[in-house]
Amino acid sequence: MKHVMKVGVWLVALFVLLGVAGTAQAQTELKELGRSPFFKPELQTVGDFQDMVKETLPDLRRGFATAGASALLDDFVIQVEQSNIEKVDVPIGEQLQWMIYKKAQRVEVMKNVIWAGKAPFEAYRLVVDRDGKRNVFVVPTICGNVSLLRSSDLPAPVPAPVVTAPTPTPAPVVAAPAPVPATDTPWTEPVLKRGNIVVDLGYLHQPDPANYLLMRVGYAYRFHEHFSLLGMVGFAPVISGDDDTDSVMADLTANYHFDRMYIGGGMGFWHSSMKDRADMIVNAGYRIYGEAYQRNLSLFVEGRIGVDDFSDFNDYVRYGGGLRYQF
Repeated sequence: MKHVMKVGVWLVALFVLLGVAGTAQAQTELKELGRSPFFKPELQTVGDFQDMVKETLPDLRRGFATAGASALLDDFVIQVEQSNIEKVDVPIGEQLQWMIYKKAQRVEVMKNVIWAGKAPFEAYRLVVDRDGKRNVFVVPTICGNVSLLRSSDLPAPVPAPVVTAPTPTPAPVVAAPAPVPATDTPWTEPVLKRGNIVVDLGYLHQPDPANYLLMRVGYAYRFHEHFSLLGMVGFAPVISGDDDTDSVMADLTANYHFDRMYIGGGMGFWHSSMKDRADMIVNAGYRIYGEAYQRNLSLFVEGRIGVDDFSDFNDYVRYGGGLRYQF
């Protein structure tokens, strides 16, 4: 029971650390524009802005999809084409819900951005109304980083007065012109990177005792916004303790993702010169850097026990945690 309580205390402490890290990651202060531009050169006129949108449609579609706003792109493009645009100054301290930018030619999205520069920045502003929401976009002229400033509920429409009109004289029937064949749009849906190479570096403790350095590599496939499968192989050298020897493992886990957290479980095979074990695995983690479908870093905790070792759970449970890098 003592060992079980230690496990609980350790897990609580680590999740406190996860919460602190998550709070630190919740907002990003942006102090300079132009270091990771979505587009060059500077957008000096509305015409320049319109040309940028035409030239970068595939990248814009990828960025809107990564931000979870694919449904807004077509209406965004229509507003740009119709020149429903105004130039504004975005003040210091303004918070943006997300910003699309490029890093080494990769389209990436930064969320919860606060402008913390030395002065307001000049931007093009446009509004997209869709599905009962008013979405306000700003695009800095210096870099073209399309950003969602805010999304709010549309005001309720004011009912029009009822006016009784005289009965109109029927108009002569005129044959409608033949419909114009639809032309194929050049836009293509982006293919998000659903598969990632995963590398783990961590520590596991077995009360019996044995302490392991955990090193794994594998492949994760995100087949749904909330679900993924992760297969990994690894090596766990014993760094102290005498109840096990250097071990190798092969694991398969399923994970449920919500916001920046994930929880999951699965099965694994653990081999050492002392014993082979079929393990049951539970894990949880919190993404502290980067976005889903992109390179990111997370903290994870894990517990595992051989299916034949449940009667000696307090001695042979292995638990620990570490860093997980996906790219």
